[in-house]
Amino acid sequence: MNNMQAPVSELQFLGITKDDIQQIFEEAIKNSQFKPSVMFIDASYMYTFHLDDFEIVKKFNILGRYDIDAVKHWHICLERWYNDQTVTLGDRTFKPIAISRSFDRVVNEGLEMLATALIGGGGTVFNFRGIGDGVITEASPADTDLYNAIDVINVDTAPEGGSFSRDGTTLYSVGNHAKTVLTPVDNEFTECAMFNDDEEATRKILDHSAFPVPIPHTQNVDAPGSTTVIYLCSS
Repeated sequence: MNNMQAPVSELQFLGITKDDIQQIFEEAIKNSQFKPSVMFIDASYMYTFHLDDFEIVKKFNILGRYDIDAVKHWHICLERWYNDQTVTLGDRTFKPIAISRSFDRVVNEGLEMLATALIGGGGTVFNFRGIGDGVITEASPADTDLYNAIDVINVDTAPEGGSFSRDGTTLYSVGNHAKTVLTPVDNEFTECAMFNDDEEATRKILDHSAFPVPIPHTQNVDAPGSTTVIYLCSS
């Protein structure tokens, strides 16, 4: 990763390790009348950056399209920022204007698409991300879209950077939105989602996250973005 090289170590969610995630899954099985063998656990982050800091964020997230270690390190950066720490990328030490985290859900529509892939009906890639300002307190398994979408981007081609990648059974979806994205209602974003397309009439949703702590954004003043990390856990 050249001058942005950083060691990738075991990630912790405020003291929650990957072993803890597996334990959460096992407890869910034990306390349920059903005994699933696979479970999805996702963590989503939403944030805004000062424009002076965004250029290095953009470069690092474009690097993530080619280097999975950069993507994993980005997740570590998000956790450190969420813990109100600064992070050094390249020659810059900084943190977001604001960052929020939510553990939400892979929705039914996304699960149906995954089931289709398992019987040979593949071809769907969820490499689009959307952010919105809908009035929402929690995501529902029945959700089929953002409550109020403001911007949807292809994370693999967005000039501001982003990627959709896999490391083992962990999926990483990272997307940066342009500073020109419209100012949302009350200047706050409240939700993000993963899609297979940007056309509202036909796109399918994989993951939907609601943020109890919204993220502020003002058009042309800051740059918003979001990341979703999905763990596929097995008993």
